[in-house]
Amino acid sequence: MDDRVTLYFWWEMTARETYPDFDWALRQEDLEYLHQLDNKTLIDQHPDAVTFWLVAAAPSVLDTKQLVETLLEPISWPEMLGPIDAPQSGNIPLPRFLALIATGRPDLRSAFDLTTLTGRLGCLNWWAEHGHLEYKRITWTPPPIGGGLLEPAQPSVNDGPHVPRFLSQIVAERPDLQTAFGSLQTFIGRLDCLSWWLEHGQSQYRTIKWVPPALSASLFEMEWGEHPDSFPLPRFLRLIVEERTDLQGFCSLESFIGRIKCLSWWDSDGQHEYRAIKWSAVRVAELLVNLDDEQHADATLLPRFLILIANERADVRSAFDMNTEAGRSQLVSWWNEWARVEFPLLESLKVRRVGSTKEDSDDDEREPARYLARIEGDGYEHGVNVIGFPQGVLGLGEDARMAARVLQMSSTPVTLINAPMQGPARLEHSVDHLLSDELKYRISLICLPAPEMVRLALEGGRKLIDAQTHKIGAWPWELPHWPSAFGKVHQMVDEIWAQSRFVQSVYSRLGDTPVYQMPMAVEVPTPVQPKRERFGLPSNEFLFYLMFDGNSWLSRKNPLAGVRAFKQAFGSSSPGVGLVIKAMNVRDDDPAWRAVLDLAAGDSRIHIVSERLSRQDSTDFMACCDAYISLHRSEGFGRVIAEAMALGQPVVVTNFSGNVDFCEPDTAFLVDGELVPLRPGDYLFAEGQYWCDPDVSIAAEQLKRMIDDAPLRERIALSGKARIERDYSVEAVARAYERRLNDIVEAKRI
Repeated sequence: MDDRVTLYFWWEMTARETYPDFDWALRQEDLEYLHQLDNKTLIDQHPDAVTFWLVAAAPSVLDTKQLVETLLEPISWPEMLGPIDAPQSGNIPLPRFLALIATGRPDLRSAFDLTTLTGRLGCLNWWAEHGHLEYKRITWTPPPIGGGLLEPAQPSVNDGPHVPRFLSQIVAERPDLQTAFGSLQTFIGRLDCLSWWLEHGQSQYRTIKWVPPALSASLFEMEWGEHPDSFPLPRFLRLIVEERTDLQGFCSLESFIGRIKCLSWWDSDGQHEYRAIKWSAVRVAELLVNLDDEQHADATLLPRFLILIANERADVRSAFDMNTEAGRSQLVSWWNEWARVEFPLLESLKVRRVGSTKEDSDDDEREPARYLARIEGDGYEHGVNVIGFPQGVLGLGEDARMAARVLQMSSTPVTLINAPMQGPARLEHSVDHLLSDELKYRISLICLPAPEMVRLALEGGRKLIDAQTHKIGAWPWELPHWPSAFGKVHQMVDEIWAQSRFVQSVYSRLGDTPVYQMPMAVEVPTPVQPKRERFGLPSNEFLFYLMFDGNSWLSRKNPLAGVRAFKQAFGSSSPGVGLVIKAMNVRDDDPAWRAVLDLAAGDSRIHIVSERLSRQDSTDFMACCDAYISLHRSEGFGRVIAEAMALGQPVVVTNFSGNVDFCEPDTAFLVDGELVPLRPGDYLFAEGQYWCDPDVSIAAEQLKRMIDDAPLRERIALSGKARIERDYSVEAVARAYERRLNDIVEAKRI
């Protein structure tokens, strides 16, 4: 009976659509058998049948049993795993349906050990990313994980960070983390653990939405050493050095040079090892300059910091006699010319002569030259501050994150700074380890729309604009002219990076700010499960797709033209082809969206997918389709077009605006159109602007041409993929970034 019931529900939910010419109905006695079972007995005796039933939402003989409610109930440990001991902590309950699926599928059973916290978290993560697409009958989102799991696992050490119970248990279940962190009883063990969570763990266990709280202020208190000639260091740095024997060899906290080396280590390595601590050593040069304020102006002829360094360096004392004017002059020259090799953190700290000889006096009356320390330049290190919305789930956020990725590829130091103004929700935590509240580097790359520069200045970001960094405006723009309403905002930056030749021509007409074309990096995750059934799409059709965000103007994205072109190309009943409309953030009251829905209504070949997808699921969706359509009216760059080409797909696109940099006759199916003026309401700052209205008839011909000429389709797709890899890969863009950044450094000697 179990095999018969299982086979039937496989038929009912899966095979019926595949074999439409056949039909199968259960016998009356089979129906009576199913209906007399209570839900728990049905689940226990026929688990495979229930699992097949969960796959689709089609009408079923089980619809009257309210089975979903039973499946959503949390399941007890003995029910799920038999007579085993439940864990003492981290007992995250699973709903009955998820335990049923996870224990019934060999692939999930081998991947997730449900007796462990990591196994259950992995199972929940699988459901959130993939499972809900495979089992469409159930709508369930994992609830927030909190309560006792977020409480500290142990008392803190030295006012150090607390490690929550869930994180302590993850470490206990993973030998690799135990080896990496050592004991969580130590200060550095806890720091290692929290830093791993910020950089890697929260991406591996996405169902836990936990961000470490701010560390105790006592850890950042400045402590003076016992040596009288000292300067203060933050307490956390002493605690790290005390537990790390590898640092104690060169970071002696009882010597002046040792304390400088300790800060240099933090600046070059430590802050990257311990991402949980947000503290910068960039202002240490100011500390050393201020040492001279503590002594009488005539007490010495040399800056105090330089005397202290020389006193601890026998080689320096033997080379330069500080009791003679010539020796002091040579010591100062050594510091200004060569010390940056040994003390790179102090590169901006220079020593300059302020006293002079009296040429008209006797030698006995000549005043010896005095030297003072001062900071020259900006005091920042080489690297790039990326300013924008790096934690936002939107295009601007992706621009900032990808810029950081490119800079890392070229080994350029980088930090991400959230623009201190109202912006999108901070939901993306993959780059938290790169975040900083302060500028660290000499170049700032501002990934915001140009008008936001004014808001940045007004709402709390004035110091970012006034800082003595070389400011680059990486400003997205989509229309042919720069609105006069923006005024002189372009003068707030030192140069502009344009994402395409189209945008470069717009900015170049402003005249007084240098403009450079800088390609945008295109990186697409490798598809993992590009299966059409996950998205409810037919398996045997050539699928075109449109893809857009309703937060962008639909008048510019122009999806209606894509639907019209499809229907004109293939009539009302051509078999073997389909169109998928992937939209997100669309509003039912938007007339442009309603027009798309109305035109698509009644055509079974047109499919709507409007759910929000993760980055990986979005790539899987794109990869399960065959060709992309973008009949946009204007694009600054065309990221989705480029991503489709990177996946090796042919594209049908408007022959206008930013995408023409990489969309040419041999890389894309181009669609010409008429240049038309914008009407009021078409777009922001529409006055005096124009864009291209792509010809739907030409687009329809290109769609048919793509279907009819498979060799041409393959040739263009391969050529397009090669073009993106050559000019827009992370590696290619990293080289372009590096060339320009080197030019900036050379020109300004920064």
